[in-house]
Amino acid sequence: MKKAVYFMAATAVLLALSSCSKEQGNGGGEGGNVLEASVNASESGVWQYFSFAEGKVVGSGKEDETDNAAWAARTDWDIAINRYSIRTNSGEASSTGAKGGVYTFDSTVTFDSVAEVPAGATFSTDKAVTSEGMGGTTTTVKSEATVILFKTDAEGNKVMPPVYLQAPVYLFRSADGNHCYKVLFTQYQDENKESGHVIFSFAEVK
Repeated sequence: MKKAVYFMAATAVLLALSSCSKEQGNGGGEGGNVLEASVNASESGVWQYFSFAEGKVVGSGKEDETDNAAWAARTDWDIAINRYSIRTNSGEASSTGAKGGVYTFDSTVTFDSVAEVPAGATFSTDKAVTSEGMGGTTTTVKSEATVILFKTDAEGNKVMPPVYLQAPVYLFRSADGNHCYKVLFTQYQDENKESGHVIFSFAEVK
């Protein structure tokens, strides 16, 4: 009987700890707490818009003129993800003058070692990028940051089939320009090797 009571008590404690962890992960990045977010950005041509303060996706929009204009007029998101591409609420991705952007750390910098915004850090804003693909020429407004990197050969061409490499640690600035969050993307494919299932760790830094 004592063993049964002990087991039930231990189970209750584990469930409570698990619940607290999930609740923390759904919150914002205030106070430097490291949180984890999961974003299903597997649908091609659809952006998932994420707020660091809310700690969650606040909506989605297609890669078309109407949806892009609607989200460009909003300031309640900080980054957006479409498979491996990233958009920040800045530059040509904003029609409100939002102050988002990204600073990319050197590949030798670890997530845990980032404790503050580097002195003189320059944040890159979103620009229109034209690329050639199977569907012809496309122009997309996006950030220079990406969820993953592709392995390339000596001439700079992508190795096929693609080999994914971890992206460096990024520092994203919020849309209002008042907060910065360090981010490390830790997953791009799910257990079935389907791309666009993104997981990342983030925390606010001063």
